[in-house]
Amino acid sequence: MHTDDLFTAPQVAKICSTDLKTIHNWVNRNEIKSFRTPGRHLRFRRQDILEFLNRFGYPIPEGFSVGQNRVVILDGDEASGKALKRALSRDFDVSVYSNHIDALLEIGRQNPNLVLVNADSDLDGVQVAELLATKEKIGAVAVFGAHLDGDKPAINPESVEFIPSIESREIHRRIKSLLNR
Repeated sequence: MHTDDLFTAPQVAKICSTDLKTIHNWVNRNEIKSFRTPGRHLRFRRQDILEFLNRFGYPIPEGFSVGQNRVVILDGDEASGKALKRALSRDFDVSVYSNHIDALLEIGRQNPNLVLVNADSDLDGVQVAELLATKEKIGAVAVFGAHLDGDKPAINPESVEFIPSIESREIHRRIKSLLNR
């Protein structure tokens, strides 16, 4: 971890456009993760701030998630989405949504580098991916799911990446490869 990955309470207050007392209240209510230095000063990790901003719908300041690609996961199965987020969070700034509306709002706010859609969920992931692939704000769109083994759905393979797996390591590997192109 670099020193620029740590933030003081006044810096977090500025990021959230609020006052210092509000930050202390959020810490006391465990709404934002923090730790204290040996001198008892509050410090916040970049990833914890990003998680807080995403959870409460705050806009991410331009350049704040420097070094990490933004990935939005749309997965109707919340447990699957959370597991995938845990697997990807080390290398990516990940947000998970279980419904179209929240995901689309996030995509509009964040301009993610990749949108990952679970084709096996109840959300008709292939149709959602096809729609998202037409949007210029999104860097890439990928569809994952066990039922994609063998036959790809009939959409443009140049605009949508197919990951015929639900195994998080394979998805992670393919996403890294896709974002490095």
